[in-house]
Amino acid sequence: MKTVKEVADELGVSRQYVQKIISKLPATKKPKKVQHSYQIDNQSEAYIKDFMGKGDNFDATNDNPGSNFSSSINSSKYENALLAQMDSLKGQIEQKDNQLENMQKLLDQSQQLQLMAENKIKQLESKTTDESSKKEGLQPTPKTSSVDQPTAEDERGFWSRLFNRKK
Repeated sequence: MKTVKEVADELGVSRQYVQKIISKLPATKKPKKVQHSYQIDNQSEAYIKDFMGKGDNFDATNDNPGSNFSSSINSSKYENALLAQMDSLKGQIEQKDNQLENMQKLLDQSQQLQLMAENKIKQLESKTTDESSKKEGLQPTPKTSSVDQPTAEDERGFWSRLFNRKK
């Protein structure tokens, strides 16, 4: 008597796969279950091997040319389906590559436009400060932030500012 794990190790498959095969076997061919685990005898092991296609009897029955032809047709259909699926996936990958390339170009253009806009803003700001300083005859002064100089509005409380009440 063998366990499911021992049979799986012999066949080179996972324990879960052997249990799946056992569940697919007819009730008359299933191994006996003792204390929640299968006890597999030689006959049950042969059924499992036959079901998997690894038994000795399976090789003898495949010597028949008609069965080889049908299995080659099935494998050919399977191969063609896989090739068609691969072609479809390759097409999808090419589309995604093109989309990524276009997105990269758009991102580059966007960054260039933003940089040009920032440069124009800086030029306009420098022109306006230069023009105002020429009119006043003064040197351009650095701007101070409004955070440094408290205003009358800052001196009022939160609620009075919220409801625009004066002191």
